[in-house]
Amino acid sequence: MFQAQAAHDGDAVLLGEIARRAEVPPDETRALLHDLTRVHRLVTELAGVDTPDMGPRWEAKPRL
Repeated sequence: MFQAQAAHDGDAVLLGEIARRAEVPPDETRALLHDLTRVHRLVTELAGVDTPDMGPRWEAKPRL
C-alpha cells in the first residue's frame, strides 16, 4: 500500500491498484483493508471523493 500511495504522490489509492501491487485477490485485499481501517485504525477509507465515483480510496495514516 505504501508503494502505491507513494506512486500517487501520497494520495489515497483505489482497491484494484493495492491488490495488484500486493499480488492479493481484490476480495481478500478488501477484507484486509477493512481490518486495517476498522480494527487497527492504521488506514483511512475515503469514499465519494471522485467525480464520477470510482469507489473508495485508502491511505495510510501518518505516523506520529
